[in-house]
Amino acid sequence: MKRSNVGAFDAKVQLMRTRLPGFRPTRFSPVNWTGDVKMRAITVASLLIAASFCSAQVTQPSEPVVQGTGRALQAKGELLEDYDPRPALVTKITDVPEPKFPAIDIHCHWGNEQDPAALLSAMDAQGVTAAINLSGGSGAQLDRLLKRFTGKAPDRLLIFCNIDFSQIDRPDFVEKTIAFLRDAKQQGARGLKIFKSLGLTVKDVNGNRIAVDDKRLGPIFDACGRLGLPVLIHSGDPPPFFEPVDRFNERWLQLTRHPDWSFASEGFPKFAQVMDEHFNAIRDHPQTVFISAHMANLGDDLVKLGQRLDELPNVYVDISGRVEELGRQPFAARKFFVRYQDRILFGTDRYPGRRDQPRNAIYYRFLETDDEYFKPYDHPFAPSGDWRIYGLALPDDVLAKVYNGNATRALANERPTK
Repeated sequence: MKRSNVGAFDAKVQLMRTRLPGFRPTRFSPVNWTGDVKMRAITVASLLIAASFCSAQVTQPSEPVVQGTGRALQAKGELLEDYDPRPALVTKITDVPEPKFPAIDIHCHWGNEQDPAALLSAMDAQGVTAAINLSGGSGAQLDRLLKRFTGKAPDRLLIFCNIDFSQIDRPDFVEKTIAFLRDAKQQGARGLKIFKSLGLTVKDVNGNRIAVDDKRLGPIFDACGRLGLPVLIHSGDPPPFFEPVDRFNERWLQLTRHPDWSFASEGFPKFAQVMDEHFNAIRDHPQTVFISAHMANLGDDLVKLGQRLDELPNVYVDISGRVEELGRQPFAARKFFVRYQDRILFGTDRYPGRRDQPRNAIYYRFLETDDEYFKPYDHPFAPSGDWRIYGLALPDDVLAKVYNGNATRALANERPTK
């Protein structure tokens, strides 16, 4: 941690304003506590923004920029940067490099530049029997990925294809898309991935937003059911992404680093609308198996998520990227996992062996141990939720289903078992 005075902070703000037009720091107004003692708490990501915009040419993409990122506190005119207190709490620390049961990572992304042998080696080290690449694309890209990865390890490196929505206004869009899915299945694709752009940024020729439950997509989802292709669908994002990026937003640091992840401005639908469309699409196609990515973005409201699962017997959820939400409510989360043990899939939203922000060991620890108050990230600063989490210590029968049993059924196009 570094200490500096207010003047130093103001100088950095001026630097940001010079290099990034429109940059505005976020501060709390001074609050009188006692006498002339004034204390302010601030959350600041200024130097990270500078690094990402001004130093990209000399920084490798996989290497995190650390200096000056994260939180800062100000009191009595003194600024404490990179605030990352080490808890005095003495807790058990369990190292879990491999899962208790072989894992299927249902939620991965990688490109053709990756080495299949390196992926398989990382999977062996991490106890992952199969990894599903959701970024298969279509056309020549899909052909290359299937040949390079599924051709190398057909039972371990699996590929989901993707739809090009830019042609949705063409009268033959549905017919051609179904033909594409049929051919992709024959070539070895194991499912269809729908990205969150549907329902948020994908528009028709008239500039109208295409809803997740757009009726033109109905025959395509039905075809997936007939073809035996599960649909892993990501709609929306965590609720704070749809809220003003201000001092009340618990994802301020993340959204300031990635302003394009915010959907709070006019022109975007509300969170509730997107998710209603998401679940409508699942409900309208009961013979199709769906996997709702990222705990259906309801990891912060497990009661509502449970209600949705009770209503929809054809949908699973994966935990990728949502351990932060789950781990800060260990009692409710453990009950949820036990109750819906046939509906939850393991996933990381990474690729095997990715070095920056790795997740496997953290996820294993979260699922298997009763460790307390640990960081949900292996990174110098919080890339998403800026809090600590607790392990769930799930029973073995539940772990086995989450790690591989449920994914095996989903990939076989089997609906969840009630």
